[in-house]
Amino acid sequence: MGRYVYIEKNVIDAIFDITEGSLSQYQASDKYGVPQPVLSKRLSGQKSRKESTHPHKRVSTSQEDRLVRWLLRQESLGYALTHSQLRSCVEALLRQQGDNTPLGKNWTARFINRHSKLSTKLRKRPEAARFDGFTPKAVNWYFDIRENEYGWIKPENTVNVDEGGIMAGFGLDNLVIRSSDPKKKALLKGV
Repeated sequence: MGRYVYIEKNVIDAIFDITEGSLSQYQASDKYGVPQPVLSKRLSGQKSRKESTHPHKRVSTSQEDRLVRWLLRQESLGYALTHSQLRSCVEALLRQQGDNTPLGKNWTARFINRHSKLSTKLRKRPEAARFDGFTPKAVNWYFDIRENEYGWIKPENTVNVDEGGIMAGFGLDNLVIRSSDPKKKALLKGV
């Protein structure tokens, strides 16, 4: 028996035909050139070798793909994550899975290198004009207006959405993770 040469699309097409009831596993195996045991294992829920987690890889490929999409979404909203924020998020995810070992010191850099859609850039400080406008007079004026318009809202029912660049950790020069596409712009102009 010769070695089968097939791609993931062949497996998907074969499984589709099997689940639709038009072919048996053996017929689909012959038609698409996929070994019947592979089809049987996939139909029972087993992952492909590529999808299954390498013994030393702590974050699965599908988790990494979802993480990349989330990082790009955060950037498009104007809140690109720093390397340390990404590390904290992934370590929290691993803790939920029962893995309390910290990530290696180069994990973030290697993660970015593994995904061509990601790159790193230097986060810029907010413009000086934003800080120059932050005077006691301006703050008092803002709270006077706020009290007149929104005084009926209880403080515990409000959220601090500060677009002025004074959020904790967002006013510093540091590396952030962003799209590798230089034309991609944030939907919201944050920091």
